[in-house]
Amino acid sequence: MDGKNTTAKSSTAKASNPKERPGKLIACAEELEQVLAQIDESKEFGMDLEFIPERTYYPIICLVQINVQDQVYLVDPIKLVDLQKLWERVADPTIVKVLHAASQDLSIIFQRSGLIPQNIFDTQIAAGFLGLGHPAGYGKLLAALFEITLSKTESFTDWQARPLSQSQIDYAIDDALHLLPLYHRLKEDLLGRNRLEWVIEECRLYEKPSYYIKESGREFLRVKGAQGLHRRKLGVLQALCLWRDQEAKRKDKPARSVINDNILLELARKPPEDLNDIQRIRGVRPDQLQGWGKQIVKVVEEARKITDAELPYWPSGRAPSKNDVLIADVLYMVLKLGSQDLAIAPELISTREELQSFVRLGKTRLSEEPTRESDGDDGGSSDHPLMSGWRCELVGSQLLKILDGSQITLTIATNSETPIKLSVAAD
Repeated sequence: MDGKNTTAKSSTAKASNPKERPGKLIACAEELEQVLAQIDESKEFGMDLEFIPERTYYPIICLVQINVQDQVYLVDPIKLVDLQKLWERVADPTIVKVLHAASQDLSIIFQRSGLIPQNIFDTQIAAGFLGLGHPAGYGKLLAALFEITLSKTESFTDWQARPLSQSQIDYAIDDALHLLPLYHRLKEDLLGRNRLEWVIEECRLYEKPSYYIKESGREFLRVKGAQGLHRRKLGVLQALCLWRDQEAKRKDKPARSVINDNILLELARKPPEDLNDIQRIRGVRPDQLQGWGKQIVKVVEEARKITDAELPYWPSGRAPSKNDVLIADVLYMVLKLGSQDLAIAPELISTREELQSFVRLGKTRLSEEPTRESDGDDGGSSDHPLMSGWRCELVGSQLLKILDGSQITLTIATNSETPIKLSVAAD
């Protein structure tokens, strides 16, 4: 998200009246062009997607809700197939896009368009910087800030069905109607606390190609139980996962509907030499055996030819020592107490796993002085989230002092509104 565009319109703390529901269905290219012209003029719009993820390899986009200039447009991608011009606006760095919990919507847009989103303002992330919880639901934020209650009646409706019911239309309008008022309210509060730049920095995660482009051949890492396999069987599992992914794309089905993880793991544990070996695996149906049995045997046969040097590793790295875990737990307590004072969700700042790696980084003296810059190209300490950007500014320097031996003092006052106070000794 480009910070210079976040003040495109004056701030307002008033949400629209949900009873008015200013919405319009868009089902032809001419109408979409008019919406795009409004977006180009306004330089900001709210957006939400309704999609079905469980039927196809890539989720089916069933509806795109656009909030621009106090009007909600419901763009129907089932009738209006080509939305590339809309996705180009999502990738335009001069236009602010406001979404709530943007990750899944933006990933789907990237899958469909091949374009990297730019200038995103995620209201869920913003709320975490204002003491409103993280991850805070959209309805919870509207209730807290505007005393608006959203209906949940269509949460699990079939958005692919046509025509849309009036109840579905009302629900879809409400989902987008309050995005821009929420954006302006959050932005106003962030400016008041000098935290807008932190949110802008955090939302730039969505502008990185690596956020959407996953390394091919790593699907086996997500199979539960794979960590216990030795490298030769990991190689079989990797090959089976690659085959499954290709088959799922070809059939346009979710990967796990082709063959589930449990069967895949068992095939890796007991690599089959023929169809009889597959038939003995629990859960394999006769139609599956007939459909892909011979392919599995061939995939396993090819995987056996992989040389030892080419076999995959489980990327667990060195397990943290007990001391590392203990020190990281202390740092997490420091972080959590500090985040309460600052009214920032601790989950936004760091996780226990990241703190454990931070401890190892400090112990091995790989870090230089922490920096506000966050290029991360040197492969050193700036790669760690706590050693660059707003996290470094907020807590990274203080945590590094503690690692370097600075004394910390805890004061407990059981009858106080803040029962635990922490201070770090100055240099």
